[in-house]
Amino acid sequence: MVENKINGFELNKIYNLDALEGLKKIPEKSVDLVFFDPPYNVNKDYGVYKDNLPQDSYEKFMKEILQESKRISKRGICVYIDWKHFALFWQKLLPEAEPIIIYKRSSGFIFSKLKIMQHHHVILTTAKALIPVKSVWDDIRVYGEGYLFKEETFGHPAQTSLKATKRVIETFSMKGEIILDPFMGVGTTAVAAKQLGRKFLGFELNLEYIKIADKRLAQKLIVNSELELS
Repeated sequence: MVENKINGFELNKIYNLDALEGLKKIPEKSVDLVFFDPPYNVNKDYGVYKDNLPQDSYEKFMKEILQESKRISKRGICVYIDWKHFALFWQKLLPEAEPIIIYKRSSGFIFSKLKIMQHHHVILTTAKALIPVKSVWDDIRVYGEGYLFKEETFGHPAQTSLKATKRVIETFSMKGEIILDPFMGVGTTAVAAKQLGRKFLGFELNLEYIKIADKRLAQKLIVNSELELS
């Protein structure tokens, strides 16, 4: 019999819970992969979450998130981060991970203090790829690339690329496995998991984002049903 719940949580559902609170309720090694794009503590407006913690509080929060994520995952964890937070996460919070670079063809006029235009995002992974993959992905357009980013946006201030999310899930998990995202936002991880034949479980503080995610999932299910009937 296929298990459709984890400690009372129904699979293929997003729960209106704090990320850390939700993770602590998940038993050890009960999901296959944890993937998330975390808040960066740069004062973005997420509606209900205050993205302006003192730096030590933010680092403590992220450390706890990563510890719980490692505890519950069988394969490991993948974290999607920007270039500014790469050093913090890799050197201090997740030193055992390996980086994958997502090359950005366009980055507008965002410069570092040294006037270097940053053209990359990073995925840090502790999970083993199912097949050998390159450490640079140069065929994915991501949020922030202006007209090059063709995906629909849903009012989230830091939306993750669906194509990038699908690439991660395909690379580090198998069909039928469970993907958990503790910062589900508007449901990109959930949509990617459903499209790729995986199960998902997520947590999100903003109820309005969950409503958007549920609409995205329902629309995708309708499209799939129409394709199966055609």
